[in-house]
Amino acid sequence: MSGRVDVLVVDDEPVVRDAVMRVLAAVGLTVETAPDAETALASPAADMCRMVLCDLMLPGESGLHLLRQLRARRPELPIAMITGYATPANADAVREAGANAFLPKPFDEDELLSLVRHALALTDVAGEEPRP
Repeated sequence: MSGRVDVLVVDDEPVVRDAVMRVLAAVGLTVETAPDAETALASPAADMCRMVLCDLMLPGESGLHLLRQLRARRPELPIAMITGYATPANADAVREAGANAFLPKPFDEDELLSLVRHALALTDVAGEEPRP
């Protein structure tokens, strides 16, 4: 991996990772992916990315675990949680753990792009270098 990463996508479903990568790459964003929390935390992208898009339900450590670990490492990092289990309890847990957004699956391209653009605008305000 070289240079800045716009979005780190963490999801155990290859079809979701690939679809998100395709949509974001089509608008000029750089994307790295990981299939689980452990891989994401070990990735250089965890320390370089401008935002994280993470599934709530992951094998091994949960998306909430990843959220808490990343929040401790990078308090200002925008983190959005995605899930196919969009219950009120899960939404509350995600908010309490410090997520910036919660996006239920399935979502469409417009919802995804809107969420990502908003999150990246937050990093631009925080002094990160703007990207497309």
